[in-house]
Amino acid sequence: MGALASGMRKTVDWLAELASFWTIVPVAGLVGFVYLYGFCDDLYQSQAIVDLQNASSSSSSSLSSLMSSSLLGSSGGSSESGAVVQYIQSPDILKLLDKKFNLRKIYSSSDHSLFWRLDSDASDEDFLSFYQQMVTVSQDSTTLLITVSVLDYDAKRAQKICQAVVDLSQKFVNDMTTQMQVATLKYAQTQLAQATKAVETAQPYERSVAEMELTAAQQALVTAQGLANQQQAFLVAVQVPNYPTDTGDPDRLVDEAFILLASSALYLIAHLLLSNVRDHRKT
Repeated sequence: MGALASGMRKTVDWLAELASFWTIVPVAGLVGFVYLYGFCDDLYQSQAIVDLQNASSSSSSSLSSLMSSSLLGSSGGSSESGAVVQYIQSPDILKLLDKKFNLRKIYSSSDHSLFWRLDSDASDEDFLSFYQQMVTVSQDSTTLLITVSVLDYDAKRAQKICQAVVDLSQKFVNDMTTQMQVATLKYAQTQLAQATKAVETAQPYERSVAEMELTAAQQALVTAQGLANQQQAFLVAVQVPNYPTDTGDPDRLVDEAFILLASSALYLIAHLLLSNVRDHRKT
C-alpha cells in the first residue's frame, strides 16, 4: 500500500509539472482549430417569422400596418400560437418533412462530420432530438411572433425546408380552426334540430312554447356562427424564408475563443485541486 501511495504521489507530481498552462491551453486550442476548420460542417440558416391572426383582427393591406398591429400584440392568442410552436417541434411534422426531404438520410450521411450527424440506426427519439437542433422555433413573449430557424448543409434546401415548415404549420392552424368551429356549432345545431322537431310535432296548446324555443335556438345558432367565424385563424408571414448566402453556423472565431476560455477555466480548476492535494499531503 505504501508503494502504491508513493507511486500515485509521483504520478500527481508528474502531471502537475507536465500539464502547465502553456501546454494544456494551446493544445486544446489547436485541437479545436483543427476540428473547426478541417472537419466541422458549414451550416446555412434560413429564417422565417410568422404571426398568428384570426378573423376578428383588423385587416391590413400593408406590411407596415401589419408590423404595427403585431407590436401591439398578436390577435391569435397565446394558447393557439403556443400550439403552433409545439407542432413545429413535434414528431408529427417531422414525419411529413422526412417524407418530403428524406431528412433521416440527409442527417445521417457519412459526408458530414462524425461529431455532428445522426447515427444511421438512430431511434425515432434520437431522430427527433437531432431535428430539433436543426429546426428551432421561438416565440416572442410580448408580440407572440413565431420565429422559425432552419439549419442545413445546403442553402437552397434550408430555404425549402423552412418554407415547408411554414406551409405545414398553416395547414395545422387550418385543421385546428376547423375542429374548433365544428365544436362551437355542433351544440347549437343540435338544439336547433330538436326545437324544429318539437314545433313540427307540437299540439296546438304547446305550439307557442315550441315556437319560442325554436326562435331562441335560431338566435343561438346565429351567435355560434359568428363566434365560429371569429375563430378562423391563419398565419401571416412577417418575414418569408430567406435564401442564405453565407454560412451562419458554426461561428468559428467565437467557438475557438470559447474553447480557449473553457480550457483555461478547466486548467485553473484542476490546478487548484492539485494544489490542495499537495498541501493536504504535506500536512
